[in-house]
Amino acid sequence: MRESKGGIDWWRYQKEVLIPKLIPFARDCMMERPNTIILEDGAPAHRHHYQQLVHDKYHVQKMLDWPGNSPDLNAIEPTWIWLKRRTTVRGAPRDKKTAKVAWIKAWNDLPQKQIQDWIERLIRHVQEVIRLEGGNEHCEGRNEKDKRRNWKGYRLKGKLSRVRI
Repeated sequence: MRESKGGIDWWRYQKEVLIPKLIPFARDCMMERPNTIILEDGAPAHRHHYQQLVHDKYHVQKMLDWPGNSPDLNAIEPTWIWLKRRTTVRGAPRDKKTAKVAWIKAWNDLPQKQIQDWIERLIRHVQEVIRLEGGNEHCEGRNEKDKRRNWKGYRLKGKLSRVRI
C-alpha cells in the first residue's frame, strides 16, 4: 500500500474511488440511461491523464473542461456542509473511529430528495455562470444591498483578486 499524507492523489483516487465505486455506479446508470456522463471537477486527481485511460477502458464518458475550483457547480459541495452539521452537533468527534462512525451514519441518513435538489440546482448555477461569462459576481446568499461577498477577498472576471477595505 502506498503511503499518503492524508490527501488524495491520482493513484489513490483511481484505486479507492474511480475503479471500485464510480465506474460501477456509472455503468449501472448506463443500463437505464445510455447517455450517462460522469462529471468530476477539475481537481488534479480527476484530471490526471491516467484517469482518462480508465474511463476509456470501461467505456464510461467523462465531461471534460470542468473548472477545478467551482463549488457552485459541484453537487457534492453542499453535502460536506450537511454532513459536518450532523457530525458536529454535539462537538467534533474526539477520535478517528468515532468520526468515521458519525460520518457514515450521517451519510446513510442523507435523504435522497436532498441529493436530488442539489443536483437539480446545478442547472440554474450553470446558467448563471454562463450569464456572468465565468465571473463570480452572482449575489446568491448575499444581501441585495451588498452585492459583494461578505468576506475579505473577491474575484471578478479578468481582474486579480484584491482585499476589500
